[in-house]
Amino acid sequence: MKHIHLHIMAILLLAGSVFAQAQAPHNVSDERVDISKLDRYYTSHQAQRRTFANKHEYKQHKRHAQKRLHKHHPQPTSRYQRGEYYEARPFAYEERPVRHFERGHRYQKRGWVLAYRYDRAAFYDREGFYYGYFNRYGYFFDGIFYRYDYRYTYRDRVRGRGLFDHHFYHPAEWRYYGFCRR
Repeated sequence: MKHIHLHIMAILLLAGSVFAQAQAPHNVSDERVDISKLDRYYTSHQAQRRTFANKHEYKQHKRHAQKRLHKHHPQPTSRYQRGEYYEARPFAYEERPVRHFERGHRYQKRGWVLAYRYDRAAFYDREGFYYGYFNRYGYFFDGIFYRYDYRYTYRDRVRGRGLFDHHFYHPAEWRYYGFCRR
């Protein structure tokens, strides 16, 4: 009888330790492996060249791209063609993306450089544009991976500078790094 209880206890302890390891947060080594996988995936051949010089040209380029998309895939005109019910209101339940508008700083903060250089932290600028993952070949800007050019370099991205202005921005997860807001 004692052996049965001991076996059950041993099995429960093993199952508990396996469950605790599964619930443990990611190790730093796992994050480094993920970053190295992203580095291999986003090489210089997969980065696009930037064709716009300022914010006005970017918005024009984006507007033309949306028009081209709507030409090839026209939107249905009626709610019934879109597959909605009669009672459904067209814009009541639609989720709109949240735009973040951040305050720019004239000078970079030293702690932010560490967050950008080693953790490759993302940030939002004052226009609400998102600057995501980057490596030595390029950077994510508004969902597209662009190549660095003479107007925006690797050093600018590491320091947290915006693309359309010379201001620096704090990381999107600034609370994680322990910085105060101002």
